[in-house]
Amino acid sequence: MTTTSLPPSLIATLSGEHYTDPEIFSLEQERIFEAMWFCVARASELARPGSFRTYQVGRESVLITRSRDSSIKAFLNVCRHRGAKLCTEETGEVKRAFQCPYHAWTYGLDGKLIAAPNLTSMPDIDRTEYGLVNIHVREWLGYVWVCLADTPPSFEEDIVGAVVERLGDVESIDRYDIDNLQLGRRITYDVKANWKLIIENFMECYHCATIHPELTEVLPEFADGY
Repeated sequence: MTTTSLPPSLIATLSGEHYTDPEIFSLEQERIFEAMWFCVARASELARPGSFRTYQVGRESVLITRSRDSSIKAFLNVCRHRGAKLCTEETGEVKRAFQCPYHAWTYGLDGKLIAAPNLTSMPDIDRTEYGLVNIHVREWLGYVWVCLADTPPSFEEDIVGAVVERLGDVESIDRYDIDNLQLGRRITYDVKANWKLIIENFMECYHCATIHPELTEVLPEFADGY
């Protein structure tokens, strides 16, 4: 079988196995989703101490919360005792602590182990060492960003740097006042597709005039055709 090279105006897609092979997907989880910075939440959804949200990042469940000093904290959503999922709800609010539903190990908003049945009879349990596993977290532009890597890439180079590359400087995005945007509505649904298909579809608008005519009617760049 012979193959024909594509003309310069066309960009080839990845071969089919990149969208279906479980081994490739596992590598993507490890080297992309569990190694890079990811935006997971609006900071305004975690306005009060004790408010929390849980997210799936790569192969890990992540717990995001606001601590009593108003800082954002991020932990693996796993009890340090027997590995049970600590918070089973997607969102909620606790008064002072998170309690594992399995054996009632209890953690403060800072992740420190503060109580457990018969804890006083276990003097070798260090409350800090056996606290929740912290993950790297940042607040920027009113969003919460997390990175699962032990040594995360530079936030300034990877995230802020991408803004500078696109807009020329950080001040340009500051003028959008993104920090003060308010969430109007959230729609969540599952798509039966590999994540790359969703990204590829989102990154190109070659299909917009056909699939989204109502969108092209309000975009100035489509006024003279596309």
